[in-house]
Amino acid sequence: MQPIMQRLFILPLLFLSLTFLTTCNQEKEEVIEIERVIDGDMEPGLIHTVYFWLNDDVDEASAMNFEEGVSRLEGVPTVKRFFFGPAASTPTRGVTDNSFDYALILWFDDVAGHDVYQTHPIHLKFVEEQEAKFKRVQVYDNVLSK
Repeated sequence: MQPIMQRLFILPLLFLSLTFLTTCNQEKEEVIEIERVIDGDMEPGLIHTVYFWLNDDVDEASAMNFEEGVSRLEGVPTVKRFFFGPAASTPTRGVTDNSFDYALILWFDDVAGHDVYQTHPIHLKFVEEQEAKFKRVQVYDNVLSK
């Protein structure tokens, strides 16, 4: 599991476990403190999330070529963290959209790092070589805080 996914899984599990333990042992007046689990390398920054819908005629070989192209984006020096994969087959809910083929999540130190990425030769080459495969691309950028 990726570190960010581990945190997203561990924190709620830890909270529920501690809540259960405290309600089961109410006669005990011991105070239980919840430690905040934080990745020591985590700093505020910018998250750049890109959702890709590929054209219907993209075959397996072309999809593999796309995946290889995406993996090269990790080589842009301002990319602090890199996550990439297909849509998860989670249950359908009113707020869930897993109609995309792939998601790319990049973590930058700041907006300036993102801006360097946008004009970096590796990114420009990726767009030039791969954009014919895109049916749709949707980007969401957000700033992180502690």
